[in-house]
Amino acid sequence: MHKKLLFIGIPIILASIGVVVFLASRNVAKVSVDDTVIADTTNTVDTTDTQINVVEEEIVYPVQLTIEQATAINVVVNKKHKLPDNYVPTTVSVAGGKLRQEAATELTKLLNAAETSGAPLIIISSYRSYMTQVSTYNGYVSQYGQAQADTFSARPGHSEHQTGLAVDLGNSNNSCALEICFGDTAGGLWLAANAADYGFIVRYPQGKEADTGYQYEPWHLRFLGVDTAKAVVASGKTLDQYFGVVAGDY
Repeated sequence: MHKKLLFIGIPIILASIGVVVFLASRNVAKVSVDDTVIADTTNTVDTTDTQINVVEEEIVYPVQLTIEQATAINVVVNKKHKLPDNYVPTTVSVAGGKLRQEAATELTKLLNAAETSGAPLIIISSYRSYMTQVSTYNGYVSQYGQAQADTFSARPGHSEHQTGLAVDLGNSNNSCALEICFGDTAGGLWLAANAADYGFIVRYPQGKEADTGYQYEPWHLRFLGVDTAKAVVASGKTLDQYFGVVAGDY
């Protein structure tokens, strides 16, 4: 859990360039910003005029997202940020799957371009409802145990597939379907190089397992829009890191 602080009784002076807080003591709390959360290293700071009391308030994970937040194209869903159970996006049919209109339009272009390039791809999984994810996740837990299932399957409410903005793709010949080796196939290599041109990113990249909380999944794409997707890829960060959202394990 992360902590945020509320500062009570801080004297402030308004200046033309903003709010300036005068602290006469050198015993200043060190703070860091993480996902709008401020953490401190002290409980009290003495000043010549007054005393600043630090009230600690814990943030309990998972954070429950609102319906409004869930509908945003750049919504970040992970093991610490959960969609409402009743969130159901408006979707359209696309290449045998279902996605939100924005994602479906660009995915059609992506699939056409991949086929033209000699790396034909198909949809393996797209939109999944909360209840479908309950069944999917429980099936993996029964087969592999919860600890292992949590490395590749999201718990209900934590799946990007529920947003209607995520899709799992595979080679048209079904080689390496939903396997890490897909990343080394013609289809996987083409996606890594070109997905951002259509507004998608590989959501769970190699080497970022500790950051995302999931294994490397070269087949799992997340739609963000072209500009944002290219910016995330160029940054070398995960989606969570790019937006400064706390991620990792449950």
